[in-house]
Amino acid sequence: MDRVVSWGPTVPRWAAVVVVGALLAMAWGVVYAAGGTKTATPHLFYIPILLAVVLFGIRGASVVAVVAAVLAGSFLPIDTGTGEQQALVGMLVRGSSFLSVGVLASLFLVRGQRLDGELAARDVQDLLSGPPAPAVTIDTALIPLVADILSRRAFHPVFQPIYSLHNGRLVAVEALTRFDVEPYRPPDVWFAAAELAGLGADLEIAAIEAAIEATTDLPGDVSLSLNASPATLADPRLHELLLARDGRDFTLELTEHAVIEDYDLLEVPLAALRGAGVMIAVDDAGAGFASLQHIVQLSPDVIKLDISLTQNMGLSAVRRALGRALVEFVHHTGAMLVVEGIEDEADLRAWSELDADAVQGYLVGRPGSLPAEPASPIITALLDMQSDAIPATAGLPVQRSWPEQPVSASPPR
Repeated sequence: MDRVVSWGPTVPRWAAVVVVGALLAMAWGVVYAAGGTKTATPHLFYIPILLAVVLFGIRGASVVAVVAAVLAGSFLPIDTGTGEQQALVGMLVRGSSFLSVGVLASLFLVRGQRLDGELAARDVQDLLSGPPAPAVTIDTALIPLVADILSRRAFHPVFQPIYSLHNGRLVAVEALTRFDVEPYRPPDVWFAAAELAGLGADLEIAAIEAAIEATTDLPGDVSLSLNASPATLADPRLHELLLARDGRDFTLELTEHAVIEDYDLLEVPLAALRGAGVMIAVDDAGAGFASLQHIVQLSPDVIKLDISLTQNMGLSAVRRALGRALVEFVHHTGAMLVVEGIEDEADLRAWSELDADAVQGYLVGRPGSLPAEPASPIITALLDMQSDAIPATAGLPVQRSWPEQPVSASPPR
């Protein structure tokens, strides 16, 4: 119905008149052939009346309702076999019904469009303002514990898979750090404490090293994605770690919350990393203005959309329109688009239809130990359904394929 409503205003006026007129004539012919108004066939006149609501609005629907009342009244007998005519009261009642349906349908359509406009405006406001990025909790009691955690390596990596939306295969795994100490705190809290202790880069390097050591059996065509702060990107120890693993594809990821005061200082280390085949990713794109700066200044190879933009796609035309624009923008920059936070099949289907490159989320794989499934059953089933729905003679869109050095998506944080 939504497609019909959106299609209505685009129809040329003369074509709309011809279509409605033809439907009125067809309805009259069917009623007459069926034996007259003694049958239920006069209800067919509601079809052109409702179509007129979409094409012409309340005025046009009212005119069509009056025409239908005349055709179903004066120009139709009760029984075409005997020629018995209708009573005036019956004609008036039927005509009133036609007019009432046309007017009510028009009012409901206008009200629905108004509500859609209000919802769209609300969605735009929500997307533009967005929830403020949650501040990382600072627990000063953890600061004295950081050195001991580092010396004992009291943490371990887990890995969340990232699957291609073009063929369903595993293209990357994101390394995430879990701490094996009490009291339990989220990883971000421990990294924040390490930063305050002056050991932020040391903890990041150690977490990255642990992730690399745990992926010695990772297939060569699957990329390992690792988080790194701006300070760590320029750390020689990181470069040594990555360059020592010849043949392994890496992605280094900066999040929206990583503050970069001077992008020029990253130019040399980023060039060295890229020269070694390391991909650069921007995480949480859309969560705030910093991610837009990262995209403009760093020209990343991978852009990961924040969960605030990727979910509830089926509930909002604004979100779908923004998603389509983001996919087009990312592809025009030559980057790959990874969609985070996929937890619902409707969102997975929506992003697949929008031609995003890859997805990550609980629906396709939770963080855990390796090995990960080499292909996602749910994505494979979705792609099979989509291919079955496309006629064999239809021209298929050209799909983007993952680069020979696969792109990944996010790292240990």
